[in-house]
Amino acid sequence: MVPDSSPAPGRPRVHWFADLFLALLVLVVEAAAVVVVWFAAGFYAWTHHGGDTTVPDPEGPDPTDVLLIALGVVALLAALISFRRFRARSPVTAVTQGVAAAVLALGALTGTALEYRATHPEPVPTSDRSGPVGCRSGGDSEECRDTGG
Repeated sequence: MVPDSSPAPGRPRVHWFADLFLALLVLVVEAAAVVVVWFAAGFYAWTHHGGDTTVPDPEGPDPTDVLLIALGVVALLAALISFRRFRARSPVTAVTQGVAAAVLALGALTGTALEYRATHPEPVPTSDRSGPVGCRSGGDSEECRDTGG
């Protein structure tokens, strides 16, 4: 017996053209939201810090933190839209939003890691020895005779 290949009962599947149009529309709206937040954070940094974000502002939040939180919020919204579109049987929009959510979340996490690295630099190692530490030429011991290596 051949299994029936008709769609499961319930909601009808969205037409592929409408699905593609919705996917592009939602991506444009998300991109516009990210650009607006990015410009807002940039103008906030420019007006409150004079363009120098290394100087802390006691009056408000750090513009980088605001931008990263906004990216995370847009990523969560994209994930929610992706889930809802899978349930509504709109596969193109669902996959597009899933990829957008992953990219935005990865961008927010990368930005957070870079900000942490910038604010917490690694300490410079101190050594009691001065001068060359050994021979690093890759040759034989005759080349490194004077360095102690």
